[in-house]
Amino acid sequence: MARKPKSVDEAIDEVVEETVKENIDEQEESADEARASIAKAQEAIDKARAAMNTAYGKARDKSAAATEQAKIYLDDAKKHLGEAGESIGHLASKAREQLEKLYGMTKDQYDVLSKSTRETYGKVKERVSELELGQKGDQMLEYIRLNPGKAVMIALAAGFVVGYATRPRD
Repeated sequence: MARKPKSVDEAIDEVVEETVKENIDEQEESADEARASIAKAQEAIDKARAAMNTAYGKARDKSAAATEQAKIYLDDAKKHLGEAGESIGHLASKAREQLEKLYGMTKDQYDVLSKSTRETYGKVKERVSELELGQKGDQMLEYIRLNPGKAVMIALAAGFVVGYATRPRD
């Protein structure tokens, strides 16, 4: 039994599903790294805020040390935000790769469909050109000449059917 060919939508859905399954773990890992870096940055900012609050309430000599500690925490936050940026960049590049792959596969499907359509059009055009409509018209006129009574009855029946079908209804 011949296997029924897939529709374009089914083929595209299959390709998308396969591609997403291949890359989802890697993207989740990159997203987790970004989340962890952002959490560390937030923690460092919170520590800097706490150090600044400590410095505000203490004497001047202690505030300098607290300010230095706050700078260290802010540098730490900057480092973690940089790591988060790298993770997000990696995630974006993977998404781009996925989209390029899907585009390529979709383009391939389009090319196959386009070729098939051209072939089908060529076959239909060939068959239509094989029909000799002039010859069919001559055969019809010959039938009318040989059977005028039947031709008139057929024309009356066709006229009645068309008239009945197109008359206005209440």
